[in-house]
Amino acid sequence: MTRIFDALKKAEEARGTTSPVAVPVPATAAWTSGRAADVPRTAMPLLGAVDLDEEVMRAMSSLRVNLEAELGARQSRTILFLAPQGGEGTSTVALQFAQLLARDAAARPLLVDCNARRPAFTAAEGQRCAVLDPRLVARSPEAAGVVASNLFVVPVSPEVRAAGLMTTSALRATLDANAAGFDWVILDAPPVLDSPDAAALGATADGVIMVLQAGRTKRPVMTRAADLLVKSGSRLVGTVLNRRVLEIPEFIYRRI
Repeated sequence: MTRIFDALKKAEEARGTTSPVAVPVPATAAWTSGRAADVPRTAMPLLGAVDLDEEVMRAMSSLRVNLEAELGARQSRTILFLAPQGGEGTSTVALQFAQLLARDAAARPLLVDCNARRPAFTAAEGQRCAVLDPRLVARSPEAAGVVASNLFVVPVSPEVRAAGLMTTSALRATLDANAAGFDWVILDAPPVLDSPDAAALGATADGVIMVLQAGRTKRPVMTRAADLLVKSGSRLVGTVLNRRVLEIPEFIYRRI
């Protein structure tokens, strides 16, 4: 837990310019039961992207190295990203990490949207690709309309969205139907304190990353979220301090 408190301390001390730090055309799934056989493969290429500047790529590369060291050699790693509360930037951070992985031709990342109330992806007309929420699309025009050939997404199904939550049985069925052939599975989950399903979803992953917004997340909020995750059987392996403020020029930070 020391790493979590250290991250929160930095968040509370930081305040200016924002940036995160660490920090593969089927039909829509039919949720008729919890059996994987009833859930068709729905992974589809992603249309759209979020910005990846030099600092973000460096932070996400560091996060990847740390996760590989923490989880050891595995054929596939399932990582769940969530925040204590809404508005911390979980979907952006999860997608930044997935995009970083997709830059490696040898990596096969899959991103699964688990946020039934505020999904970040929708299935495009004809189900040929997953479309990123316009609110998250990269500011760079050349990146906004790109279909990532090495990054696949599973959007929230209409049935799960109508129910308002992703159950653990629905998530396991989704993973059983879609995760084969991918060596990284990224789960974009709803906020722990705002969604009754979030903490339980963490137990399905190899590790959980908590996203904390600099200058916004308070210690009691973070502590309560962490306790709920631990009690649910989740393995909290680290945090990402998002939208941090650089009080001094970045090149000086790199030298001290």
